Amino acid sequence: MKMVQTGEVSQSLYRIWSVGLRVIRQTKRDRRTIVALIINPIILMLLIGYAFSGTFTGINLGIVELYSGPVQESVVNHLQASDTFSITYLASESEARKLISEGRIDGAVVLGNNAISLILDGTSPQVAGTITTVVQTGLQAAAAQILGSLPIRSGLPAVNTYYVYGYDLEVKDSVGPALLAVTIFFFTSLNTTIGFLRERLQGTLEKVLVSPLDRIELVSGYILAYMVLSTAQSAITFVILVVGFKVPIGGSLLAVLIIVLLLSAGSLSFGAFLSNFVTTEFQVMQLNPVVTFPQTILSGAWVPIQSIPGWLRPLSYIFPLTYACDALKLTLLKGASLADILYPDVTALVIFFLVTFFMATFMIKKEIA
Repeated sequence: MKMVQTGEVSQSLYRIWSVGLRVIRQTKRDRRTIVALIINPIILMLLIGYAFSGTFTGINLGIVELYSGPVQESVVNHLQASDTFSITYLASESEARKLISEGRIDGAVVLGNNAISLILDGTSPQVAGTITTVVQTGLQAAAAQILGSLPIRSGLPAVNTYYVYGYDLEVKDSVGPALLAVTIFFFTSLNTTIGFLRERLQGTLEKVLVSPLDRIELVSGYILAYMVLSTAQSAITFVILVVGFKVPIGGSLLAVLIIVLLLSAGSLSFGAFLSNFVTTEFQVMQLNPVVTFPQTILSGAWVPIQSIPGWLRPLSYIFPLTYACDALKLTLLKGASLADILYPDVTALVIFFLVTFFMATFMIKKEIA
């Protein structure tokens, strides 16, 4: 009895391997697909990586000097010393407001006797935050200079700043792990959806289904094949992050590998499931952004989840990309081990894979029935 069961398992594994090997050989003959699998993540990583690695430059800033004193001079000196700003001196606050409304300057600093006013364009929070930061730095320098000239300094407390994580991280470092997760999810699900659709349109899927293969073996074989392609894409993306953009590796590479494999497996199953709802590749291109962009926006990849409105935030915790981004950030930036991310991140990714795998298998059964 045990020998019969062992033989059945061996035959099942052989059939899964045969399906995966056939898909890989078929993909190898399609050179355009191979080129796209390699080039697409490279282009995406380079564009987004360089976009986030740059610093602000060319901010058009207006300065209105209504009063000149040591504090005001310190602020102006810091603004002039920064390469971030292109400074224009204005005559009045009303002129500054007019130029901002016309889009000719990005903000203005009004230097008064008792107050320093910042007039900012709220449609660009990053630019407004940059202006605010430099002005505050100038104020702090002026305060230190003025206090330093006082005869009695014993009563002045020292200001100390401490960082738990990320004191030397740049924007590209904090975004890099999330970018890795987004790249894996987007391209893997897209490629799998198109791959299953082509198999269905060419009649290959129906031919395979009349063989001794059961549905689980069929889906497993396809996932095995596309897992090889997804792992290659993930490796390219990871190398670009670490070597090209110097994203730190604070944790275990084994933990990173497990996260990547789980996300890839879930994305493959998800793509196989989505393929049941499309009949052309054009429909794939329409459907894929609908299911991937909300996850990208609400997963904490680009903006913190804490900044998402409270009524919308529960949706973030449904998406697998949320847990993949969190796990990669904890592992790469904070040095977390596999045990640290086991719950909820790894658990959520395992559940995502199992649910989508079952759904993909069920939909194939339903279609053939």
